[in-house]
Amino acid sequence: MKRTKSCRVCGYYDQDENFCAVAPDYIGKAHICADFELAVELDDDEDFIDWKQLTYEQLSKDYLEKLLSPYGKIEVERTISNSPVRDIDLWFAPKVSELPQELGLLARLAKTRALLEPSHIPVTPDEISGSLLKLLEVQGEFYRAAEIAKVEFYELSLPWLWVLTPSTSQDTLEGFGAEPKPDEENGIYVMAPAFKTGIVVINELPHNHKTLWLRLLGRGIVRHQAILELVALPTDHPLRSVGLELLYNLLSHIKALPEQNDEDRWLMELLDEVLGVRC
Repeated sequence: MKRTKSCRVCGYYDQDENFCAVAPDYIGKAHICADFELAVELDDDEDFIDWKQLTYEQLSKDYLEKLLSPYGKIEVERTISNSPVRDIDLWFAPKVSELPQELGLLARLAKTRALLEPSHIPVTPDEISGSLLKLLEVQGEFYRAAEIAKVEFYELSLPWLWVLTPSTSQDTLEGFGAEPKPDEENGIYVMAPAFKTGIVVINELPHNHKTLWLRLLGRGIVRHQAILELVALPTDHPLRSVGLELLYNLLSHIKALPEQNDEDRWLMELLDEVLGVRC
């Protein structure tokens, strides 16, 4: 038996209860998810983990997976290193020449192979460095595969890294040499070409239909405005149902939080209103 704090599927966690990591049909006394899957293993002496942040970020990954999976191969928490354990939040490889324009800016980010690393709180320099390490490891896989196959390697086939953060500081951007580009939307900061890395600062994105699907991953007024835009979409919009699923999951998880702050309560009130009245 291993102790875990969270089910990857429904987010339920219990501080004192033991779960079996190899019993996918296990149902605990307060755990109603029949597809239990081990999410995080902890020893009793491990440091505090922000479960609220983990829940929000897991919802973000699930949401992006649903948006992109029809158009390519997507892997959530793809392990690229076992010592230490290092996972890509989302790995995407497109299988179509062009993603639908309804995806807006997200289609631009995912037009090539990409590592997508969403964060619920402002990303730190250490976290960006960790994401860059993941990118370098994946690029190394491409180089080694080309060498083994004895084929010519084209740098254009290398994946990009996109770090998605609700906000960040100017010092953080400058520290990585990330700069805005004239051919990119406001809020997109790109490092030197060799790094193949961009940082999406969600609270700086313009409020238009192209950025909607990324602004739903923001916080505060940015996310609130995006929610109102989402529910106002025509009922036959091809992506509306995916966005609404995110909102329903958000509402369910916020209500289940043992403690709620002002931002949580504000978001919960908005979701109760728009999901109850308009959908």
